[in-house]
Amino acid sequence: MSKSVKDMDDQEQEINQLVEDINPRADNSPDSLAEATTAPLADDELGGTASEDDVQKQDKI
Repeated sequence: MSKSVKDMDDQEQEINQLVEDINPRADNSPDSLAEATTAPLADDELGGTASEDDVQKQDKI
């Protein structure tokens, strides 16, 4: 996309903006080593809080 913005029509400008939103040129490097080596979890993989019943069930096993 080497055209300058002033040479683009409205639709081309909109497409160019969408491309930038999807794949920004900014460096997206992780902030820390921990962030770089930690896999993101799905919402349901976080689990919940154990209740007293859960503990008692586990003790019986």
